[in-house]
Amino acid sequence: MANDTTNKMRVEYADVEYSLKELKDIKYALDQSMIVAITDQQGKMIFVNDHFCKISKYTREELIGQDHRILNSGHHPKSFFRDMWRTIGKGKVWKGKICNRAKDGSRYWVQTTIVPFLNEQGKPYQYIAIRSDITAQKSMEQIRHLAYHDELTGLPNRRMFNASLAEAVESSARAKSKLALFFIDINRFKHLNDSLGHSIGDLFLTQVAERLTGLSGGNTIYRVGGDEFMITMQHADDYAKIKELAEAAIHLFSESFRVERHEYYATISIGISIYPYHGTTAEDLVKNADTAMYEAKQSVESSFRIYHPAMNANSEELLVLETKLRRAIEKNQLQLYYQPKIDLHTGKPIGMEALIRWFDAESGYVPPSIFIPLAEERGLISAIGDWTLLTACRQIKAWQSEQLPSLRVAVNISANQLMQGTFVQKLQKTLNDTGVPPHLLELEITENSMMQNTQQLMQTLVQLKAMGVTIAIDDFGTGYSSLNYLKQFPIDVLKIDQSFVRDLAVDGPAFVAAIIQLAHALNLRVVAEGVEQKIELRLLRDHGCDFVQGYLYSKPLPPDEFKRYIKNGF
Repeated sequence: MANDTTNKMRVEYADVEYSLKELKDIKYALDQSMIVAITDQQGKMIFVNDHFCKISKYTREELIGQDHRILNSGHHPKSFFRDMWRTIGKGKVWKGKICNRAKDGSRYWVQTTIVPFLNEQGKPYQYIAIRSDITAQKSMEQIRHLAYHDELTGLPNRRMFNASLAEAVESSARAKSKLALFFIDINRFKHLNDSLGHSIGDLFLTQVAERLTGLSGGNTIYRVGGDEFMITMQHADDYAKIKELAEAAIHLFSESFRVERHEYYATISIGISIYPYHGTTAEDLVKNADTAMYEAKQSVESSFRIYHPAMNANSEELLVLETKLRRAIEKNQLQLYYQPKIDLHTGKPIGMEALIRWFDAESGYVPPSIFIPLAEERGLISAIGDWTLLTACRQIKAWQSEQLPSLRVAVNISANQLMQGTFVQKLQKTLNDTGVPPHLLELEITENSMMQNTQQLMQTLVQLKAMGVTIAIDDFGTGYSSLNYLKQFPIDVLKIDQSFVRDLAVDGPAFVAAIIQLAHALNLRVVAEGVEQKIELRLLRDHGCDFVQGYLYSKPLPPDEFKRYIKNGF
């Protein structure tokens, strides 16, 4: 009997010893990976681990005895914490995302799980909070929201519209269904702005957005410009439904708008294009809906028109332009201009971007926004890209022979060109033939290109990086980059799209500041393009931007003028 008791005690002791070891192992694992705090019934901290101290920048002594209000960032309403306490006070587990403020004033986000410890009566006597740092993910979410939503109305903006419409077209093609695009323009909105002021105009647009949102019925509404809104209707196989939505939108404006002390009546014009009848690409649908909208404007106020080919007679012009572009490529009539990039720390040029220009003998200057999309559509973009790389490399070598400072030249590369299986070999041959060191060449790819055949793109970029070429993501903020892609791809530089720089003085630096913070967290340098005003420069410098380019320093210059710019000390 005594032996049985002894053996039983040994087993129980071994179980306790094992349980203690298991608890130590769990604590060690939590300390290595999670942010942990234990509070008493009143919410006072009685334990915090090292991770908690590190992210909050408080010492353990400063935290023990305090409640979590010491970390309150002011981001959440009081109701947020009331709901949290109501949940855990009932002995239930609470999960959520919390924005905290560290001791130095910086904010950080944590995914939080709070588990109540219950006494014999089932009442909480302690709480353990287990958190993980999600600041980088929230930064990306903030960037996405700021990039894809209109700040005034909260509606999806032009960038979201462009991406979503392209996806909707692809979806309709797969489903063999119709897609209707409604282009809505407010008539005489400029008169309202000029007579009553922009603040009243903004309040009016907010009310317009609210009315249109109530109309949506599952369709997506976008604000794409000052007084321009878009609606996409998928599965638009019934003409009666298209007509019904257009008439319902017009009816919304039959009642007056009351803005502060003012009462205002407005009318709208709507242009409609339908996939696939009026275009098989997003661009064609937008262009034709726009054409139909202007046709509606010529009619009675508050009317809609559905596109028909007689409204647009420019297809012949595009054929003529394509012929001229082919001839310009064959006869080497394109030119490269160079715009300097300025180091904000030194105020000196550190490189330049090569920008393509076309001056046609008959048409004069043809903007890249016109002929580059045409070149992509008609299969000419790779030939233009090859010419651009060769010309830029020859220019680098020419400036080297003239003893000019060695500045890196950035060249834009299209997704089509980059995906060619021979691109890396062709580039290596170009560098070898011209004798240009790879570190003097920077390749700019658009953010949207990152989402096309990512495995092949990754392999290509790795090879380019191994060559010593710098890789930059152009037009950042206008696409759908995930944080994972930014971390995995061998990228050196992020270029903030100039549309965001233009909005700095009006909308504030929140979005641009978020991009800069994210880029620096990933050890990337940041270039802001399109800088034209001193206030833009000041805000960019205040938020740690590395480099800028824009008319504030210099417009794009032909090679001889750029050489003088550098020689004369810019």
